[in-house]
Amino acid sequence: MNYKLTFLACLLSTNVLAGELTKNATVLEVANHATGGNGKNFALKIEGGTGPCSGWVYFMEDKAPSPATYNQAFSIALAALAADKKVRIHNYTDDNCTGATFIAISR
Repeated sequence: MNYKLTFLACLLSTNVLAGELTKNATVLEVANHATGGNGKNFALKIEGGTGPCSGWVYFMEDKAPSPATYNQAFSIALAALAADKKVRIHNYTDDNCTGATFIAISR
């Protein structure tokens, strides 16, 4: 029984970390990204930080949980660029740098 609980705990802990694209990265540029002809996507050029993504990270509107979440991500990205703050970017599906859905600002 103890082995089953340990295995389950390990499985759940790795799932929580899955999808963290970068942490403590600096935003160098925010750009619109016209993929699929809708022009409703944006990209961030980042440097530094840790994680599988460096260079460009893409936020696709159709992958966001809601339009409000997507708009918040864009606003947070602009604030991070303007204030020169560090960001953490996450993709809740996988580690693909073209499917970011979460961004947070930190000092």
